[in-house]
Amino acid sequence: MSIKSLLIKHYSLYPKMQIQDMVKLIYQNEFAGGHMIEDGDESLRRLRDELSSLEKIPPDRMMPDHVFENIGNNLCRLNLAAIKQSGISVETVNRFFINTANSHCGNIRSFEEKLDELRQCCREGQLPYPLEELEAYLCSYKEKGYPPVSHSDVYRASYHPAYRIVRSEYGYFYELFCRIDSLMKSRDRVIVAIDGNCASGKTTLASLIGGVYDCNIFHMDDFFLTPELRTKERLNEVGGNVDYLRFKQEVMDGINSGREFQYRVYDCRQMAFKQRSVSVIPKKLNIVEGAYSMHPTLIDNYDLKIFMHVDEKEQASRILKRNGPSMLNRFLNVWIPMENRYFSELNIREKSDLVYGYEVNNRLI
Repeated sequence: MSIKSLLIKHYSLYPKMQIQDMVKLIYQNEFAGGHMIEDGDESLRRLRDELSSLEKIPPDRMMPDHVFENIGNNLCRLNLAAIKQSGISVETVNRFFINTANSHCGNIRSFEEKLDELRQCCREGQLPYPLEELEAYLCSYKEKGYPPVSHSDVYRASYHPAYRIVRSEYGYFYELFCRIDSLMKSRDRVIVAIDGNCASGKTTLASLIGGVYDCNIFHMDDFFLTPELRTKERLNEVGGNVDYLRFKQEVMDGINSGREFQYRVYDCRQMAFKQRSVSVIPKKLNIVEGAYSMHPTLIDNYDLKIFMHVDEKEQASRILKRNGPSMLNRFLNVWIPMENRYFSELNIREKSDLVYGYEVNNRLI
């Protein structure tokens, strides 16, 4: 969404927006919250206080009840008034906010270009603010060094805004985080599988989850078949292109034991196990990511199963960028057909609790 479209859309939703509120929207689009969050506990306290204060405001006087509102630049406003019914924890929302604030960067040049778009909207009559009034505000604002902006009194009185600026990925995977939080409240140990097409974002999603929770992450790529297991019969087996028995014995049984354990990592490039085993301290949340993670030998261990999809064209483009042209041919001719057979014959997508990458998903627009 262009900045001009964003400004016009928000004015249509909130017609009492003042110049100050438009500038705040542009500031958030460029800089997110505008500052690093160093004290997570203080941030959580403020969030709790703000949520408590919302209970005093009549529902019909608050902002729309959708959870996320797109503000462009891979950012959105997470509406605090709408999260109560979702089951997500306050701690998770706070982590969304902190991670976003501490990772998102903007720059003054881009910000000023977006302010010029606001000027253009006013010149063209797409927004109702007088140019002289806008220029006076922007001139004074620049002299102050472009600090973070508060909402106007008019906007506050009309809409009672209460939100946090977070990355759009948290919106896209919001249901997943809600499910994890619900499971964490009711179970002593939670195991989540992330299966799906290669280059669909399984590892990226696991990393996103790992940035929110203190969890263990296990990669199926560490359990490729050793040479002695690469028999013709094994490679013809549906889902046989991974050492699922070793994964069950070394990892899944270890997780379920509730005790510290170790597992070996097989390096398929070196065709050998790494010298040091990985030591694992038990944690409440455990993520298993990678193709074949929902193999029949393993699937009954999971509390939540996720399938990641990517279309063929985008898949090939990502593999080419990540692995180079020679490896792309290997993927297209060997590994992808094996994975697709596994997905199809074992109904992996159909057995999943959440599926991402298809148009049927609830995407953040």
